[in-house]
Formats: sequence, structure tokens, C-alpha cells
Amino acid sequence: MKNIILFGASGNIGQQCIELLEENKDKYNLIALSVGENDSQVESFLLSFKEIKKVYSKKELTELKIKFPDVEFINDDILNLFGKDEDIVINALSGFYGLQVTLKAIEKDLTLLNANKESFVTAGNLINKMLKTSKSKIYPIDSEHCAIFQCLENENKADILFITASGGSFRNLTLEETKNVTLQEALNHPNWSMGNKITIDSSTMFNKAFEILEAYHLFGIKKIVTLLHPQSLIHSMVGFNDGSIKAQLSVPDMKQVINYFLHYPKRFSFSKQKDMQFNDLINLELKEIDQTRFKPIEFAMQCIEYNNSKSIALNAANEVCVDLFLNNKISFYEITEIVQSVFEECENIELESYQEILNYDNAIRKITLSRIGE
Repeated sequence: MKNIILFGASGNIGQQCIELLEENKDKYNLIALSVGENDSQVESFLLSFKEIKKVYSKKELTELKIKFPDVEFINDDILNLFGKDEDIVINALSGFYGLQVTLKAIEKDLTLLNANKESFVTAGNLINKMLKTSKSKIYPIDSEHCAIFQCLENENKADILFITASGGSFRNLTLEETKNVTLQEALNHPNWSMGNKITIDSSTMFNKAFEILEAYHLFGIKKIVTLLHPQSLIHSMVGFNDGSIKAQLSVPDMKQVINYFLHYPKRFSFSKQKDMQFNDLINLELKEIDQTRFKPIEFAMQCIEYNNSKSIALNAANEVCVDLFLNNKISFYEITEIVQSVFEECENIELESYQEILNYDNAIRKITLSRIGE
């Protein structure tokens, strides 16, 4: 039996992790979890997983403390969720906030199933440096990176990575036409069911930009091509020097990715699994993305050649702008416009420690807010 800590249990990825862990109670013990501000399901989690000993929430859960006296409820430092008995950490937190969890898991030599791409965007060099002296193993809970992982070969180095993007709801709009996009329209993704932040990032293509940087740090390959693929059936492809290209296909479902790494290196089916139906006509449209239309892709490719202050700024400015958009303070079009201005004007330096990265992240957030008078 392996003991698991789940960070971000109340989010979309966290919920799917919970469902899979309920199917695999003979293999895993869920011993701790975090829920942030969304604590509505904590009681059901505790009733379903009797092994839970710690719960992190930003709120005081007074009634639950009385009902579950053997559970430690934490609401100060999320890192206090770590103990001595965990074997696997699932980081399903969204945003820069999740970086501290990634670094702690590596420090403790734990296996990390990581859905927090911002960790690699902001601290990819630091993570890889730490991994050189750690026994920790990181497996990416992301359809694109899971696909690359499955296509790579030990005997042959890959030359190029092809990462696919559905393009979201606005792939056929010009940049000028996105000035009329509403919040409701931006929150409606055609292929994936996700939280608000990542849904907006998918529609602006910042999510894909961050996936490019995560892929670079995970696999050490600079040549990365982003392809528009509306069907979201090919999740990524890997190219080799003999002209061969390997692709991984599956029906869009994050459970497939989570399930794969929960059981790696073996493969197991899971409840309500969706299989490809080849009796239906399957189209696989692929077209290299236009970086003048989807500017975040260009920013990401530039970041590969820059020091990490640029990618930290890209992420921090975007997080601020998405929050402002979700609160109707800026338009959809302004997200990319403001982020671009901050990104282009910020310095190009290397931040080596978590504290340096954190300080720079905070500074960029203040600069971004100042752009709109907040």
C-alpha cells in the first residue's frame, strides 16, 4: 500500500484523482489532502477515506473538528500537510502557489504526480538542479506531457516535440475579433472540462505556452512545435532523426492520464473509461500554429532562450490579468496585451532560490496591477 497526499482535492483534477483513488483503495491510502477555500466536500472525503489524518483548508472547520477529533485540521502553512508517512504527492494546485509543494516533495525524495505546470514555468532550472541530488521522481499529470513521456525511447534521443492545442472556442477568430469576447464565452471550452483559470488560459493560449516551457524543462528538448488540432485526440507527438514520428492518441479525458501514472509502469482500465470509436469517422486536423495570432506561443519560445525572470514574469502577469478578467475589470483582449507589455519590459536575469523567485513574482504582480491603476 502506498500513502498519498493530495493537494488541490476540490479542483477539477483533484476531483478526478479522488474518483480514481476510490476505485483503488486496495493499492493506495489517502492520508492527507488540501481544499483551499472550497471546503464543501471535506466531510464526504473524510467519510470515504478513513485513513485521512490531515486536512488543509483556508477556513476554520470548527464543526468538522468536533465530528472528526482524530483528524488534524490545518489552516496556516499548507506545507504542514507533509508528514513522515507519505510515499506519493499529487500536486493538483493551480498557479504559482503550487511551486512550494513541488519543491518540498523533491526535498523529501517523494514520488510526485504533478499537475502544477507553473512549477516548471517559474522554477524549471531549480527543480532540475534539485533532482540531481534527490531520489524524487516526477510524473506530469497533463495530457500533452504524459503523451510525450509515453512516446520517448530510451535508445533514441528525440529531435523534436509536437504539442497539440485545440485552439479553444476562438481558434477561428482574428486577434482583432477577440476584442468582443465575453467572459461567458471564454469560460466555454469545446473539448475539456476544467476550472475557470485554466479554461481562460486555454482560450488565450497561455496554457499552451506554459506547457511548452514545462515540456522543455521536463524533457530537455528545445525544438518544440505547437500544432492546432481541434479534435484533441492526438495529445502530443515525438519526432526522431530518421523522420519517424510517434503519437499518443486517446479520447480527451484527464482520468486516463492520472490513471496511467498512478499505476505506471503497468496499465489498468478504469471506471467509465472512454475508448476511441473507429466506427465513427475520425478526423485528425493538424496545422502549425500562427504565433502572430496566438502570441503567448511566441513568448514561450523566447523564454526557452531567456533567463527565468522572463518566464516568472509571464506567469505572474498572466495570473493577475486572468483574475482581473474573471472579475470583469479588464477585457479578454487586454489579458494578452498587458502581459506582453510586462513581459517585454521586465529584466532578463536568473533567480536561483525559491525566495528570489517568490520575491520577483510578487514584484511583477504589483507592476501588472499598476498598469490598470489597481
